[in-house]
Amino acid sequence: MIPERFRERYGAIVDDPAAFFACLTTFPPKSFRVNGLKARRENVVERFGQYGMGLRSVPWYEDAFISDSLEIGSTLEHFLGHIYIQELTSMLPPLLVRDRLPNARLVLDGCAAPGSKTSEIAALMGNRGAIYANDPDYSRIRALKFNLEKTGVLNTVITNMDLRNYPNMRFNVVFIDAPCSSEGICRKNDSILSSWSEHFIHRHSKLQKQLITKGFDLVAPGGVLVYSTCTYAPEENEEVLDWLLSNREEAKIEYISLSGFKTSPGITCWGDREFAPAVARAARIWPHHNDTDGFFMAKVVK
Repeated sequence: MIPERFRERYGAIVDDPAAFFACLTTFPPKSFRVNGLKARRENVVERFGQYGMGLRSVPWYEDAFISDSLEIGSTLEHFLGHIYIQELTSMLPPLLVRDRLPNARLVLDGCAAPGSKTSEIAALMGNRGAIYANDPDYSRIRALKFNLEKTGVLNTVITNMDLRNYPNMRFNVVFIDAPCSSEGICRKNDSILSSWSEHFIHRHSKLQKQLITKGFDLVAPGGVLVYSTCTYAPEENEEVLDWLLSNREEAKIEYISLSGFKTSPGITCWGDREFAPAVARAARIWPHHNDTDGFFMAKVVK
C-alpha cells in the first residue's frame, strides 16, 4: 500500500507517475557482479550456461548480469566469491570514478558495510592502492570483513568510527553512501512503505549534511567525492548538495552520464525551496526507467 502523502510528494516530480507507482508494486530483477579479483567474466557466463541459468547482460557495466534464477546464491561461484550478489544501483557509484580508481593512492568508503561497494572498488583498483573501509556500526563490521575476505580484497583497512570524527587525512576519492530513509528499496521490502514517515526523512537530512561536509573536507585537492542515497526525498539529496555548495565554495558538482543507463537531473525547486542550479548535474534514478531500485548520486570535485 503506497501512502497517499508519498504519492503527493513524488507524483509531482517524477516524469511518469503512473509508471513509477506501478513499478513500486513489482520486484526488482535478481542481479550480480562478476568479481574480477577472482574470476573471468567469460568463464562465469559459460558455467552459468552449463547450470541452465539464463543470464542477461546490462549495457552500462560489462561485469553486471541479471538472472531470473533464484538459485544464484546456491552456486559454487557465489560460495567462492567469484560473483557478488548486488543490486544494480549499488554498483553505480564506483563507476562514476572508474577512470580515477586504478591510479588512486588513497580511497575512503565512509559508510562501507556490508562491503558491496568496497569490494567493487577494490576490483576496479586491481587490489592496488589503499582503501579505508569505514562503518560506524560495529555490528556490521563482521559482515564487511567477511565479504572482503570472501571476494579476495587485499588492499583494504577496516575502521569503525563515526565519519564525522574521522582523522583529518586526505583521500583521492571519497564515497559516502549515506544512511537514508531507504524509500528506493521498497520494491523488495514493502515494510518501508508501511512504516514510511516524513519524520525519518528530516532526521536523516540533518545527519547527511554533516556527513557530506566532513567527507568533502577529507578529499585531497583535485580529488572527488561521490555522494549517494537510496531515497527519492529531495531533503536527503538535492538539499544536502545545496548545503555543501553553500558551505564549501571550492565544491563543484560535475555532470553524470552513464552510457546505456537512463538518469534524470536533480531538481532545483522543492516546495518553497530553491536549490543552487548546479544540483541539476546530479542524477536521479527512477525505478521504472531501468527496472532498478530508486537511487540518487552526485559527483563533487575539489
